[in-house]
Amino acid sequence: MDTQPASPSLLRFIGLAILFIAPVIYLIIALNTGDLLWISPFFTAEPMAIVVHCYGEDVPIEPTSEHFHEINDLVQQTLTGRKRWDTLSLSENTYEEYQSHPGTMVLELYYASKIRIHSRYMFFSNVDTLIIPLDGRHAQTNAIFGRTNDYISVGSFHVKTTVPLVEYLSVEGICP
Repeated sequence: MDTQPASPSLLRFIGLAILFIAPVIYLIIALNTGDLLWISPFFTAEPMAIVVHCYGEDVPIEPTSEHFHEINDLVQQTLTGRKRWDTLSLSENTYEEYQSHPGTMVLELYYASKIRIHSRYMFFSNVDTLIIPLDGRHAQTNAIFGRTNDYISVGSFHVKTTVPLVEYLSVEGICP
């Protein structure tokens, strides 16, 4: 019987390194963001109210309507997947403009409790309002802004597209 020690294997070393390093990296990001689910690409929060600021007019969407559920589903799809955080922040002046300017279409979603958009960034950890410009200032950047207790959150998330939201609001006659 041969009792020679096993020879070192580079592949085994790399496998062990990954096995130990990956959880450490995951935990460091989780501690930094305060979110154990930071890696989750899904957004499933349900708003309590939705208002479309449609070119100077407010169009509330009733929670019992089919439009409410369809818009929420589209927002969830929009925020599910890859998102890029950016330092672009919403000013109070722009927020006020979104609510009354005849050249803007903005979707605003209000949540009963603080929500989190999962990402590797610590921002958007406790927002209770999402603001999605669909036409006008910042709409071309596909930005999503947040507010917490009537204060604007720092930065914005940028999604792949907001076109399905614009199309739905237009086709359904909510904001033509």
